[in-house]
Amino acid sequence: MRIKIVLPFILASVTVLPSGLARADSQTTSVTVPVLLDHNRMLVDAQLQRPDGSWRKARLWIDSGNPECFISEPLARDLGYDLSAKQDNAELRQLEVPSPGGVRLGGLQLDFTGVAAKVLYQPQWVFNTMHIDANLPSTVLSRYHVIFDYPQRKLTLARPGSIKPRGIRAAAQVHPKTGIVQIDAVVAGQKLSFALDNGASYSFVSEDILTDLYSKNSSWPQSKGAVGCANIWGWWPGEDSWQIVRIPEIQWGSVPLRGVGLVGLPGFFPGNTSLGEWYSQKTLHPVAGILGPNAYNAYRVEIDYRGKSVYFSQRAEPAQHDMDLVGLTLQPQESGAYLVIGVSEINGKPVVPGVQPGDRLLQIDELKTTGATMGTVVDALRGRPGETRTLTLERDEQSFKIVARVKRFL
Repeated sequence: MRIKIVLPFILASVTVLPSGLARADSQTTSVTVPVLLDHNRMLVDAQLQRPDGSWRKARLWIDSGNPECFISEPLARDLGYDLSAKQDNAELRQLEVPSPGGVRLGGLQLDFTGVAAKVLYQPQWVFNTMHIDANLPSTVLSRYHVIFDYPQRKLTLARPGSIKPRGIRAAAQVHPKTGIVQIDAVVAGQKLSFALDNGASYSFVSEDILTDLYSKNSSWPQSKGAVGCANIWGWWPGEDSWQIVRIPEIQWGSVPLRGVGLVGLPGFFPGNTSLGEWYSQKTLHPVAGILGPNAYNAYRVEIDYRGKSVYFSQRAEPAQHDMDLVGLTLQPQESGAYLVIGVSEINGKPVVPGVQPGDRLLQIDELKTTGATMGTVVDALRGRPGETRTLTLERDEQSFKIVARVKRFL
């Protein structure tokens, strides 16, 4: 299968067929491909090679915050992995396997050599809610010069040194083994460091840090309960009660990021550690948390791993209405259904009267939610404050409808 390439952004070294398609070539130095944005996450279509040499399409989740490659069971079977260990252990949740062999993105052969890989049996909803087959981890991304162009919805991967960077430069630190990037920041006069994690759906920090920041800046907009893209997947403890604060400005290196929503996560990580403590195990220096796409999705973000630099080019206005929606916290199920686990409150009153935790969300206006991606479901809840959405829900095997209003939470 050949993948269509966006020609204006490809260097001349790409072999272009008369039909306008690019063939994978060992001499290719740069390739630009379109991406889908779902729940703030970048998804891209690539090709993986089967044992017989044929190629199959696979949708990958671009994940700059995760050094491991994880693979769905159907993809693993098609690629010929030995999965017999699962037959001997029905409770097996993941299986370590060799890193994928042939992987190509447009005309570029990707280097997965030595990358830790595993078949992820559980949780299956990770694949279902994004409709993906695998991820493209930080360990692979760090071998290239990378451009995440959010406004244009494009991804560029290039061999180091083949592209001249452009934009406002921010000095970065890169962990030599995990490939995770971090940039030092200043928030309300306080020095903090954040990892650049475009695989996340939102920006997150240790709860105590956000609590301290808000105690000194109580005029900042804030709300309780993870809604929108702050609703990671509903399987993290307490998502329905997390605090979200709109930070007027985060000076991230030399770049002022404005109106960034930041969520405070409690210490539920292994060993009861904070987000910062846990995440710092895979960064070069300690971090307070991560900045996800909501912080920089108005930018073209260019990462020069070899030069330890990130370049920012603003191409749109920062989104200030990403928290205008119906206030439900959702949890995707293995079946593809969505369970309501929280209803946001304003002044102690639920913003969606008649909906309870435990209800199944079946439909939003005309959208049937079961089997839809989480980004599609969340986007259907968005709108202008005061607009209504008709929700079809199920409780005790009985379906019912609620007319819910869109609210502004930040």
